Amino acid sequence: MTPDLWAHRFEDLWYPDLLAWIILLNVAYLLLVNLWRRAYRWGPPVPAWRQVLFSLGLWTVYLSEGTPIHIISELYLFSVHMFQHTLLTMILPPLILLGTPEWALRPLLRRPGVKRVLRALVHPVPALLLFNLIYSLWHLPVAYQAILLYHWFHAVQHAILVVTALLMWWPVCSPTRELPRLSEPGQMAYVFLAGLAQIAAFAVITFSDVVLYPFYEEAPRLFGIDPMADQQAAGVVMHLASGVIFIFAWVLIFFRWVAREERRALPAETGSEHAPV
Repeated sequence: MTPDLWAHRFEDLWYPDLLAWIILLNVAYLLLVNLWRRAYRWGPPVPAWRQVLFSLGLWTVYLSEGTPIHIISELYLFSVHMFQHTLLTMILPPLILLGTPEWALRPLLRRPGVKRVLRALVHPVPALLLFNLIYSLWHLPVAYQAILLYHWFHAVQHAILVVTALLMWWPVCSPTRELPRLSEPGQMAYVFLAGLAQIAAFAVITFSDVVLYPFYEEAPRLFGIDPMADQQAAGVVMHLASGVIFIFAWVLIFFRWVAREERRALPAETGSEHAPV
């Protein structure tokens, strides 16, 4: 770290208030799915792996917003800001969705109109289009410059990105049968298209021959990285990070599909072995 970064207060680098909130939310979640669930008979047990994923999702929030990643992305480096967005849109949403028990959402889905609205929003086509449209619009120079100049607007941007990313990941990671996931082949096609949909935004940032955001051009040079190299690195981070995550998701879905098909074929094969000749 450079002197510029060390000059900031400890509270600005590590956000102890946010740390306390994450700890509180994590404890509340674990109480909800264990002690309170048993006491009030809310639903079946939540597997340990789901509890781990949800907890990791909460700590992804702290990694993004409560560590030096946050202040570096806000004041110094566009590339680190893109890494922050990757955490919020590519890592956080699937962890939270996969860690949410179905019975926890049932009261919400029973409210009049909620299920109808959510069904429309999490349909694969609008979910994918909405996220990528909003993601691209936020990276227009005028919008991006505004979020860097006004902290409250930056918080609004992150909230919108997380919500639309949750909708985008829903067809793959839905926690409820009322708004189900796509079939495995459908999920693989969806993940492939999701990766393609972001190429335009990556390409504009990576291959631009001018610095798109004056804020980062005028920012102090942290680690000696010049603005153009920082912008190109940002495009690479956006492309590689999301690409790796989508490929990883595609492979997991593929093997889950293969395992499901093998389980379906097993009873038929067993039955044919014992069938009378």
